[in-house]
Amino acid sequence: MIKRAQNNFAEVWIENDILYFVYAPLENLSLKIAKNLLKLRLSIQNNKGYPILCDLREVIQADKEAMDYLAKEGSVQATAVALLVQYPHTKSTAQFYLSTSIPKVDTEVFEDKLKALEFLSNYPVKN
Repeated sequence: MIKRAQNNFAEVWIENDILYFVYAPLENLSLKIAKNLLKLRLSIQNNKGYPILCDLREVIQADKEAMDYLAKEGSVQATAVALLVQYPHTKSTAQFYLSTSIPKVDTEVFEDKLKALEFLSNYPVKN
């Protein structure tokens, strides 16, 4: 059985030891939404650390405060994060985020889902 949770901003589920985090279409990711999304993700993890595929393809922009929050507090119970983006400008923005917010776990940006999953396969689930 695959455990799932969702709200107006995202859907999360765990499948084959990968936590999938897919954002709904979102004009602006604010700090308030980021805090809400972290609670959603943690609600299905049972205090285990997972590699996370974070699908940002539907997010238009994000506040700096939200990016900083997700880089630090959002790294809780994550063993690694693959950020999946769609457009070159989004990839540039995500890479800039990585260089300024400095996540607490290994985090890479991908435009190819299979490459993102390959990256995450190097990081085990932690109890």
